[in-house]
Amino acid sequence: MPELPETETIKRELQDAVVGLKITDVETPVSVVVRAPLDEFKRKITGAVATGASRRAKNIILHLSSGKAVLFHLMVSGTLLYLPNNAPKREKAQVIFKLDNGYELRYRDPRLFGYIKLLEEEDITKASELSRLGPEPLAKDFTFERFKEMLKKRPRARIKGLLLDQSFIAGIGNIYADEILFYARVLPTRPAGLLTDEEVKRMYEGMRSILAKAIEERGTSIVSYVDLFGKKGNYANFLKVHARAGKPCSNGCTGTVVKTEVAGRGTYYCPGCQK
Repeated sequence: MPELPETETIKRELQDAVVGLKITDVETPVSVVVRAPLDEFKRKITGAVATGASRRAKNIILHLSSGKAVLFHLMVSGTLLYLPNNAPKREKAQVIFKLDNGYELRYRDPRLFGYIKLLEEEDITKASELSRLGPEPLAKDFTFERFKEMLKKRPRARIKGLLLDQSFIAGIGNIYADEILFYARVLPTRPAGLLTDEEVKRMYEGMRSILAKAIEERGTSIVSYVDLFGKKGNYANFLKVHARAGKPCSNGCTGTVVKTEVAGRGTYYCPGCQK
């Protein structure tokens, strides 16, 4: 599933490649992914110019000159591609935004879990996907002190479940939760209230450094993620624990990475150094 680094990568690429272009038409070969009346969706987007792109948690938002905004939630396997209008495999896209420079923005999700919504610009923060989100982990006002106080309010919650909880902190998913906890040498099942200040500090430092590095490397491609231009992210080459079951611990301890389930998700950790 695209997490914060992946959606941030796509947002930045939209800003560079699509902002300033006019949407001349919208095609919906598989309209079920559009969470809006189809006629209204097409009418209010066609003719509008893309004026900006933003991200909140795992949601990508394209802002339009019409006062509307298009929200993309890629969920597990969705992709958003910027391609020439004559590029192959066009028939596999569920929604196609035709642009005035001869390119198209194609939304495709083979599992149909993801979706697209049309929002009023002034009501974006009221959307159900955005109204109950926690803080952004890379925001300037997300300080170590704030993170520590947040954990104190959820002392019984298992720490990996908290990292995955979008109402607690926004944008972190399964891959980066594993990596952050490995960096901090914290067991994924530890209750938040039992973490030491040093462990919380390592978690905070790991969160900020790992997410920033993953953005720099354009995200992690393990299964289906590609960026706006169809290229894989490079951060899989830097993973220390996620998807590495049976391999030696990269911290240099004598442990071997194991896989278990925490908060309903496949979870990787080293029993040798994560306590």
